[in-house]
Amino acid sequence: MQKYRKVQIVIIGIFLILYLRFFYFQIYEYQKYETKAGNNSVRKISLHAPRGIIYDRYGIPLVDNRQIYDLSVIPFDVTDQFNYSLLTSLTGLSPTELKKDILGRKKSFHRFRPHTIERHIDFELRSHLEENKLDFPGTIFSEFPVRAYPNDARLTHVLGYLRVVTDEYVVQSNKDLNYKSGDVFGFSGIEKMYESLLRGKDGTEFRLVDIYGIDHGLYEDSPVIQPITGNELQLTIDSKLQSRVEDLFVGKKGAVICMLPKSGEIVAYLSAPDYDLNSFAGPVPVDLWEVWNTNPEKPLLNRGIQGLYPPGSTFKLIAAALAKEKNSVSKNWTVNCNGVYHFGDRDFHCWNTAGHGEINLDKAIYQSCNVYFYRLMQKLSLSDWKELAEKFGFGSITGVDIYGEKAGNVPGKSYLNKKYGRYGWAAGNLLTFIIGQGDILVTPIQVVQMMNIIATRGNTRSPHFNLDDTSEKMTLSLKSSTWDYLQNAIWEVVNHENGTGKAARINGATVHGKTGTAQNPHGEDHSWFAGYLVKDGRPVLSLVVLVEHGGKGSVEAALISHKIFNYAQKNFSL
Repeated sequence: MQKYRKVQIVIIGIFLILYLRFFYFQIYEYQKYETKAGNNSVRKISLHAPRGIIYDRYGIPLVDNRQIYDLSVIPFDVTDQFNYSLLTSLTGLSPTELKKDILGRKKSFHRFRPHTIERHIDFELRSHLEENKLDFPGTIFSEFPVRAYPNDARLTHVLGYLRVVTDEYVVQSNKDLNYKSGDVFGFSGIEKMYESLLRGKDGTEFRLVDIYGIDHGLYEDSPVIQPITGNELQLTIDSKLQSRVEDLFVGKKGAVICMLPKSGEIVAYLSAPDYDLNSFAGPVPVDLWEVWNTNPEKPLLNRGIQGLYPPGSTFKLIAAALAKEKNSVSKNWTVNCNGVYHFGDRDFHCWNTAGHGEINLDKAIYQSCNVYFYRLMQKLSLSDWKELAEKFGFGSITGVDIYGEKAGNVPGKSYLNKKYGRYGWAAGNLLTFIIGQGDILVTPIQVVQMMNIIATRGNTRSPHFNLDDTSEKMTLSLKSSTWDYLQNAIWEVVNHENGTGKAARINGATVHGKTGTAQNPHGEDHSWFAGYLVKDGRPVLSLVVLVEHGGKGSVEAALISHKIFNYAQKNFSL
């Protein structure tokens, strides 16, 4: 009984304390809080969280943050004293349209919600507006972190850009990220791929605002919730090598990708032409995005993973590997190349119109003889060729960690039957495939992946940008003699006195590679070079260079590769 009595006393005591506190606020603090309630309203302000900083492999910032300001109004708080003309003189906004917009919102359901009327205000303009605050009742400023790019390396298509969240995107997006209209989100590249990592968490504060819209400071009864900055991200990119690659490609169209063959780490990546990331640092205006998106040069196209091209003679390595695996030809099997091969009622030409004479597989690779490979294709199975090409990664995405990658096309019987009809294609179609022309389409990143596979004898990892991501293992089992042959063959392409890739040769290290010239129905041929650098007996750097309308791969692409390899062996930590 005594126990229950103690409980009763405790309960009575709690109620007495609550009553006394209520009495205090109602009697002694009444005037204070009545004045606050009458003269002030509480406004909820979002504190935008900065996104995470992005670094290169050595900790050098590639993407940082800076502050800009958005000018907004609370339509309900806008009074007749609002000086539309003065605001126009400071910002250039149309007074008629602005007044119509604000008054319309003042009568709507959203009259208490902040409405942005001018974005990306600098500090000077904000200061002018603050000095005339009484002329603009109901206006507020929001600090808004946007991206800054402190590094000379552009890396445009890798880093990507942001766009403003729309109501439609909120509905479609991951609810765990709690998007709201007006937020920004990663729309392309690394910014999109690692959105959940890079995006921070917004904070909140509550402020007292009088009937004139003048801010009277924080609302003391509500704590400030500080924003949480997004997580940092370290990329595999070497920013100095990246800058060198970009300098070498000024005025050109195409793609360059440099990788570490064993790990799959991408150390340099370029797609050209590109665009100015500073124009996309914050919320991108729709009209600006449309200008870039409709540009006939296609600067938004990420050519390294989205550009689809015939691979040209780089693809002869697939046929050579298959011939060795199947023992289809011996070293003594030769073809007489006189510059043209007659098949049926068609002529199939070699790039060397004078011909290469009597030629075996070795010579056919380092001199890139088309006629030899036309004859070789008749000894190979289309299904076997397609299967091996797919094992090298063609016809499917590599899985690189940026969005938008395309798979390309490795044609087989089902594809040909669908496109040309069951009897609408013949062996002539296959002759174009073996030299990397016709219906076969690849991306530059698939071509450099092939070089990684050859350099590591089938033991590499898929391409990636995140330094903390080891990526998936890639394995391809071929006979040891086949690997030996492929590596020696592409050594001769660069190092034989008559090799088509001799322009890529450098002093102090060994280069392996394969040139390619891809026919282009819309202009001059595309120029390819793909290969890798060997130092101290191991492959240390692979690359692919594609120059749109660059002509022969033995010239333009090979020369650029030479300059990259030469720079890398002197300046890159191999």
